[in-house]
Amino acid sequence: MVRQTKKNRLQEELRERRKKVVRLSVMLLVVVVAGVVLSLVYLEVSKSQYLPIRFVKVEGEFRYLKSERLEQLLNQELNKGFFNIDIDTIHAAVQQVPWVDSVTVRRKWPDTLMLNVVEQKPLARWSKGGYVNQRGEWFLASQEGDQGAWPVLEGPKGSEYLLSKEYLFVSNQLMKFKLGVKRLTVNHRRSWQLSLDNGLNLQLGRMQVQARLQRFLDVYKMVIAEQLQKIESVDMRYTNGFAVRWKSEPDSPVKKKGAHNNA
Repeated sequence: MVRQTKKNRLQEELRERRKKVVRLSVMLLVVVVAGVVLSLVYLEVSKSQYLPIRFVKVEGEFRYLKSERLEQLLNQELNKGFFNIDIDTIHAAVQQVPWVDSVTVRRKWPDTLMLNVVEQKPLARWSKGGYVNQRGEWFLASQEGDQGAWPVLEGPKGSEYLLSKEYLFVSNQLMKFKLGVKRLTVNHRRSWQLSLDNGLNLQLGRMQVQARLQRFLDVYKMVIAEQLQKIESVDMRYTNGFAVRWKSEPDSPVKKKGAHNNA
């Protein structure tokens, strides 16, 4: 009798185990089938004819950037549908558009592509082509508007940041006298030259450039402004003074105060 009872218990445990295995197998099968169905649904829905991109919204303030260029670029990608559109490809392509500084791209459910574009902010033109932005970085872009209105920076490759920093300082100092920079140049020997918007040219040399500029401004109104129409350039590379080159006597510069230090 005891043996029969133990046998019945074993059979019952075996039946319970089998039931559990069957239930787990059924659950696993349901999960697999559901996954397959969902995958098929996703593949079908992700086709371009389902959930197409109907709207493109470009955010940003543009002064130089041509919106037509962006539209032309985006039209090449808009036939791929909401899920298939390649965000990274669009980002890389828009980033290469002239006058684009940075861009973020994202989808907005269910049919919109969103772009936030930051335009380059030019500080000056670069003499060999392109522009220098307000971070002192060179960038290439098509020439827009009146090119004569832009100051020009000129120097060896890699000197963009140095020139932009010096330009900001010089412009701030000249502004007090209602003067502006037309061209700022530094050569490979680090010698500085400055052309003003009133036609006057300055030689500032390699040493104490900012101090020499201030010395020029100290005498500008008292001495130079009165003879401005007759002066071609002013050479500040002197210990305590300056030299003037007259337009009527280009080969005979007149020295004022002090000896030339050739720096």
